[in-house]
Order: sequence, then structure tokens, then C-alpha cells
Amino acid sequence: MVKIKIRAVGKIKEPFIRDAIADYAKRIGSFCQLECNEYPEAPVPDDHPSTIEMAYITEGAKLCSGIEADDYVIALDRAGKQLSSESFADLIKRLEVEGPYQVIFIIGGPHGLSEGCSKRANVILSLSAMTFPHQLARLLLYEQIYRAFTIIKGLPYHR
Repeated sequence: MVKIKIRAVGKIKEPFIRDAIADYAKRIGSFCQLECNEYPEAPVPDDHPSTIEMAYITEGAKLCSGIEADDYVIALDRAGKQLSSESFADLIKRLEVEGPYQVIFIIGGPHGLSEGCSKRANVILSLSAMTFPHQLARLLLYEQIYRAFTIIKGLPYHR
């Protein structure tokens, strides 16, 4: 059974998004082991480029700490590769069958991902060409993970 970890910068503030994520996490739990780790946003006292760069470097170091060499890392970035739900399901199925048995999704903070996270990623994935708040991006990721498993298992959720 594949193990999925989601590592994300920031906390989910809106209760309705937290509730939706909890619902999808419960559903996903019948298909795989799922874990989510949240890391605090690095403070950015001003919008100076060097301060922003230090923030996402600090966040990136936390996001990537403890990742093993054989973990499969998928970083979310709007400039990444876009997949259909079916192609995403194919990727999850391949990882489930061939291993590694731990897949890690990385969601950066509001200023993006550090270069170190991008370099460590096996795949950089975009959920859309549109920009979403990080909280909604996390909800979309949970929904797409659930959808992938329903596609793999041939369940009627996906249409």
C-alpha cells in the first residue's frame, strides 16, 4: 500500500476548507496511508525581494527536511506540468505498483517553492494554469488524490 505525505506551508484558516479536507482525508484513508504536515510561513516583514527569497529558502528547508533518497517527491507549482485526472491516476497507480512506497507532495508558501525543493522533486505538477490561494490548492490536491484512487479502483465518483 502506498503511503502519501503532504507537506505544506501555512495552516488552513477557514473552517469550511478544513472540513472539506478532513472529509477527503477520511475517504483517501481507505485507499492508502495519508499524513499531512504543516509548517509555519516564514515571516516577511516587508516585500523586499531579498526578504521574500530568505522566506522561501527557510520554508523550503523545512519542507524538504527528512525526505529520504527513495521517496518520490511531487512539488506543486503553477509553472509545473499539468496532468488530466486520468494521467494523475496513472502516475499514482504506477508509484503504488513499482514503488517507492512513499509519495511526498510539497506545497510551498505564498511566495512559492525554493530552488532546493524544485530540484529535489521528481515531478513538478501544476493543478491549473490559474493561481489559487494555497488553502484551496491543498483542497484541490486532496480531491484529486481521492479522484485518482476512484479511477484506479473503477469506482463511480469519477465521471
